[in-house]
Amino acid sequence: MLQITAVGYVAADPESRTTNTGLEVANFRLLVNKKIQELEVVNEIKCSVWGPRAKPVIDYIKRGSLITIVGQGYIETFARKNGDPGACLNVNVNEFTLPARPKEV
Repeated sequence: MLQITAVGYVAADPESRTTNTGLEVANFRLLVNKKIQELEVVNEIKCSVWGPRAKPVIDYIKRGSLITIVGQGYIETFARKNGDPGACLNVNVNEFTLPARPKEV
């Protein structure tokens, strides 16, 4: 099992769908920055939150939110349009933080 903990910014508003069996899932992309010497590297993680926890994701997490996720990771391989191999990191999220509330003025 590949257990992943990541802190990053949500790339776009989460999207929700319901499976044929009636299970709700919220999907979003998390951008995680890492500095390697002088080079800034951004990794994208595709995240899925299943079941009743999907609703708070849709209600509270928005593009630009800084959150922490914890879950089981797996690598998805695919062929690009030009035929080259590609891969992406996916995480089935078990735990997540909600973004900080805006300060009231």
